[in-house]
Amino acid sequence: MLGVLGALALVACDRQEPSTKVVKSEPQVTTMPTAPAPAPGRDFSVESLTRGATLYREHCLQCHGPEAEGHPDWQTPSNGTFTAAPPLNGTGNDWKRPKRDLVAIIKNGVAKNGIPAMPGYKERLDEQEIEAVITWFQVLWPPDVYDRWLKANIADSASG
Repeated sequence: MLGVLGALALVACDRQEPSTKVVKSEPQVTTMPTAPAPAPGRDFSVESLTRGATLYREHCLQCHGPEAEGHPDWQTPSNGTFTAAPPLNGTGNDWKRPKRDLVAIIKNGVAKNGIPAMPGYKERLDEQEIEAVITWFQVLWPPDVYDRWLKANIADSASG
């Protein structure tokens, strides 16, 4: 138990806010620093969250920020010399994308007007690692945002 608590302390990204409990839909309780309580059906394992947080810090933090808050000017058009990274914490457009699009963006990267805005990670991250990164930033989403995303993904997978 102390090992799990120690691992979670490492993934806290030096946050100063008090901890919030992440409750799985089963009667288990797992502590995840400053993460909101999950909506029903949000079953994130400690291992996946720990791995996702580590991979996020390693590959995503520099652009998307330590709390996945994104760049403050992410919606402001630039002169074409840079693209500011959007938030991944549920306050941007990330939750409006189907899971297959989130995976594709991480694998293949993004270009705007032919200019690379985000590198692709398919050579650096495998499928499970990409899933872990998505799991980590999804736990930051408010429960109502995750619920809307989940409902849209269920409808999308049923129609496609």
